[in-house]
Amino acid sequence: MRRKYSFGLLLLCSGLIFSCSQEKPETEGKGLRLELVDSLVVDKLEPLLMDDYLPEEKLYLLKGSKSRQPMLVNREGEIKELDVLNDGPAGIGSRGAWGYRFLGDDKIIAQGFDFKFHKLDLEGKKTGEVPTITSDIHRMIIYKHRTTFSPFLKDGEPMIIGEEVNAFNPAEVNHQKLGNDYYAKAKTLYTYNLNSLKTSMLESFPQDWSPRAENKYVGESLPFVSYHIGKQEIAVLPSMGNQLFLYDYSGENPELKTVVDLSHRHRPSSAAEVSADADRRTSDYPNFTDVRHAGEYVLVIFSTKIPSDIMRQLIAQDEMYFRSEEYSEASKRYVKTYALVIKDGQQIGSIDEMPSKGIFNLTTEEGDIYFDGNTNSEFERDYNVFYRYRLKE
Repeated sequence: MRRKYSFGLLLLCSGLIFSCSQEKPETEGKGLRLELVDSLVVDKLEPLLMDDYLPEEKLYLLKGSKSRQPMLVNREGEIKELDVLNDGPAGIGSRGAWGYRFLGDDKIIAQGFDFKFHKLDLEGKKTGEVPTITSDIHRMIIYKHRTTFSPFLKDGEPMIIGEEVNAFNPAEVNHQKLGNDYYAKAKTLYTYNLNSLKTSMLESFPQDWSPRAENKYVGESLPFVSYHIGKQEIAVLPSMGNQLFLYDYSGENPELKTVVDLSHRHRPSSAAEVSADADRRTSDYPNFTDVRHAGEYVLVIFSTKIPSDIMRQLIAQDEMYFRSEEYSEASKRYVKTYALVIKDGQQIGSIDEMPSKGIFNLTTEEGDIYFDGNTNSEFERDYNVFYRYRLKE
């Protein structure tokens, strides 16, 4: 039986309320709001995650949070599971994939746990596979609510732009061995032609990035990337500092077109220099955690952290501090997520109040912003709900 729900309408960010009494840096801009416009309800017991949306067919590409089972879901919440979770030649592996994305309007690319990109049609039939750009695992970073690759067609060729933390061996490429030349050598962003298998590594830390320009080591600061197919625009965001880099990718190679200065009252003006052996667990520097294109906007996400003195106390009390009630309470008190909003190559404001009933999950080139209302639910339920928002200036 389909359930009907009503939700609150507008979320105002606190920066807007105090704009008359607080002077802000010019780049910080104004407080912006998200408006709830719709929701997608899917009758499925297992918590689901949203990996992509295909506007031509009005289809969502979802996966099981634990099973990694891919499925296509229409706007009415009707499910078509893709029968590909097997180890045979027609499958992608019984464990599923890291993530699934649409390629064009009739294909799906799955980034498998077997170091392969699997090609599927919309019926779930496997049409081919190619190796990923690395076959070794030196470390693992698992994201629940984002994928690290974007498939697209360029001059008719199937391409991928993405992040690969295993593109280099950190035992060889590190600050101890390379000094601050690390930022010139550490490259984790790439483009990949799925036909020719040609790989091009992209500059992960542009020369104009402040820590590199100042010859200052601020930590690995592995970058995030987002690609807007319609604009042919690449956004590169080192996780530390206060700069976003926008590239034009209409030609053969990306060309830097804009460096966006970022600011927020909860961000320091610069990242502090650190030693290579610094304990990252106690740092309260608010790293960036994501970058997404959303229609005409680019969203840059960061979260505040538990103060370093409190973190040191928690670690001293218990090495498994993250399981403690004290850590949970500190997280609720101090950790808060913000989104900086970029339009036409400059920051125009920030979203200071994110929806309380969901976790930031997916954006589309049409400008929709989806929040997952399932994985942090306070109680078990037999359905999933995703909230669809639009940004309002």
